[in-house]
Amino acid sequence: MTHNEPHRSIGKATATDHARQNMRALAAELTARGCEVLLFNKDGRAGSEEGSLEFDIEAPDSYGDTLVVPGIPTPTLKSATAADGWNLRWGRKSYTWSAFVDERSSLAQGLHTIHSNADLLVAELRERGLPLNADEVGPDWDAASDTWITYDLPIGDEVVYVSFPDQPIGPGLDQVLYVQGEEYTWEAAVTAVFTEAGVPMPDRPS
Repeated sequence: MTHNEPHRSIGKATATDHARQNMRALAAELTARGCEVLLFNKDGRAGSEEGSLEFDIEAPDSYGDTLVVPGIPTPTLKSATAADGWNLRWGRKSYTWSAFVDERSSLAQGLHTIHSNADLLVAELRERGLPLNADEVGPDWDAASDTWITYDLPIGDEVVYVSFPDQPIGPGLDQVLYVQGEEYTWEAAVTAVFTEAGVPMPDRPS
């Protein structure tokens, strides 16, 4: 079976319907796996490949790429292997259904962990008396990668930059984070934020 045979055998209108059904099924599976997906163009645009549609979606590590979805029945697309010619295409890469879902879901879980790490540190800093307005804390998406995101922590007239990993941080854990580009484990990082903000760090109640 050649790359275009599935589309030729079912006709353009049916292929388009299949592509839309595939996108809906894919979005549902990604969402169920903890990956928030927003479809900008739910009807899709005609793709350069016969019988395919292109969709704009938001997903971890999207960078504005479009997802090319073949217009073949969903079970056929889900069971396709990397050697087949009718896989999903994201940016310049081709993916089987399961590989795409696994990669996006893994990135989504990493993002959830990063955000949880930031929430944990902010809560600790405020508990220790740092005059930090949690509502003003936010990620700097220009200083982000698949596995790290830098957050701005406004404290008075100062802004302290803390980079969080996609691995859990906290008391007793060896995982490091970065304060102003310097590597620290949890307790040292808390102290470093106070120091960088120019705020005396109070003693913990005994």
